[in-house]
Amino acid sequence: MTRTTNKKTAKKPARSRKPAPPHTAAAGTTDLRGGLPTRPHQPWMTDLQGYATLAALLAGITTPTIRDWHDHHDGTTTRRLDNGATLHYTQATRTLRQHTPCPMGATHEHVLRNPADTDAARADADNCARPHWTPPPADTGTHLTARLQAAVKAAADTQPLSMQEIADGLTARADNDQPKEHPQP
Repeated sequence: MTRTTNKKTAKKPARSRKPAPPHTAAAGTTDLRGGLPTRPHQPWMTDLQGYATLAALLAGITTPTIRDWHDHHDGTTTRRLDNGATLHYTQATRTLRQHTPCPMGATHEHVLRNPADTDAARADADNCARPHWTPPPADTGTHLTARLQAAVKAAADTQPLSMQEIADGLTARADNDQPKEHPQP
């Protein structure tokens, strides 16, 4: 049996809520409740970091932390590896290059497209035994003699002339010089 009522239930008026008073610390105490720290919104990763990670995976290099790629905001990104090498990805050419230091003190650069390129780049840098600087050419006897002869000739050309030599030079020059007309505008 269902009971029905015709009585209307009276609604209570809505209660207005007052904001709670701000918490005031007692005199001589410090309020340790501060706001939560906030960080500026940063995307989890940039597109360039994702492309670089994919290029590294295709080359056989696992880079688990995508945010370790430093996006230079000019279409390039770099990442240092544990072995001292640096990966450099360029968006415009879609190339991944590895800069690997060698025992001779230079840095070898290789374009990486697959795991074989990566292995070859590491082996090339590890097995490098050639000096990366070229010494100045050694002066041989004939080379030194030629330099000395040129120096003697240059010194002879710069010796002072006597007044008679100057006069003879001017006379010879005047005999050969032809008057020239002024150029027309």
